[in-house]
Amino acid sequence: MALFTRSAPPPPRRRRDLAAAGALALFLAWLALPLAHAGLRRGRAGDNTLREAPPPSAAVKGRPLSDRLREFAAEYERTSPIRRDLVRLYMGLKVRVLGAASIATLVVGRERWLFVGRESPTVDERRYFLGLRPFTEDELDRWCRALEGRRRWLAEQGIAYRLVVAPNKSSIYPEQMPAGYPHGRRTRLDQLSERLAAVAPGFPLVDLRPALRAGKGQGLVYWPTDSHWNDLGRYLAYREIARSLAGVFPALQPLPAEDFAFVPGPRSRDLEELLLIPWDPPGPFRRMVPRRPLPEVTATAEEGGAWTALRCRGAARRTAIVIHDSFGETLKPLLALHFRRSRWALDRNHAFPAAAIAGMRPQVVIEEIVERYLDEEPWRNPPLPPAGRLAAGRILF
Repeated sequence: MALFTRSAPPPPRRRRDLAAAGALALFLAWLALPLAHAGLRRGRAGDNTLREAPPPSAAVKGRPLSDRLREFAAEYERTSPIRRDLVRLYMGLKVRVLGAASIATLVVGRERWLFVGRESPTVDERRYFLGLRPFTEDELDRWCRALEGRRRWLAEQGIAYRLVVAPNKSSIYPEQMPAGYPHGRRTRLDQLSERLAAVAPGFPLVDLRPALRAGKGQGLVYWPTDSHWNDLGRYLAYREIARSLAGVFPALQPLPAEDFAFVPGPRSRDLEELLLIPWDPPGPFRRMVPRRPLPEVTATAEEGGAWTALRCRGAARRTAIVIHDSFGETLKPLLALHFRRSRWALDRNHAFPAAAIAGMRPQVVIEEIVERYLDEEPWRNPPLPPAGRLAAGRILF
């Protein structure tokens, strides 16, 4: 008789039970890591080491389970030594296996392009691209009333108006959006431009989409891993805006493209940083630099930083007010060259500072808005003072 006998393999159901128990043990061990890590740190520090007093423990009775779980999650996120590595691993697996980001803010497109997704509860470029929330008739009417009201009031003061719409990246590169996304859906900008043409013929809308689409033949016009246009896209936008001002300033001519050279440079990657994993976007990445020094522009913060006053001594005696978002910020170095004095306000809400305009009395007011912000509520105009009352305004230009 053999002293040792080989035991029979466990039945399939028992193997499954053992695997489940092992997985549960690993999961519980993972959850216990922050506690063990904190205990080791306390043991090393000793009783006499000064440290933050732990927050008082929450009462267990009388509180919903969701509150206790939320507090545990916050404590785990704060103390876990491996959380960042786990997040990176999870995001990397999801992007490389499923081709999708783990956060709604980001859209992973084709050929390693990145796009803005849900920026806020109201602004969502993916939804905008798919045409899922077109304007209602009431929203269109309110947009047109606000815009035409601003143009008309400025015209009564002898001030020109330009509304500049910076395109979404997805509007210029729809072919780089994820496979399966339909192209050519009618967007809110399509609706608005058509309605303005019908109810306010000649409205000074500067739609930059045609210029940027045409410029794609010269190279990339947006950064593949940033939400903004690159140097070439910025130049094309600037040139189109400058051309639109010819009706106000006949002598104004944009700087020719020949005044700039392309040189290799670092990429811009505000969206890439959200991935938390290494990324290799398509290139080449080039910067536009002037071939000769440009006129000097000096900047001064005014009124607590709400305004930035730019002065270009070599420019003609032109004056402007520019109300803008982040896209307009990139236009400053070029557009400011054409104005002896210009004042810029970074205001995503476009509250239309009628009092400031009345006091500054510029020759032109330019409002720049990125296309996806048309998702937000229509602009509203403040009470606009009658033209006869502007004579007492404080002229700052």
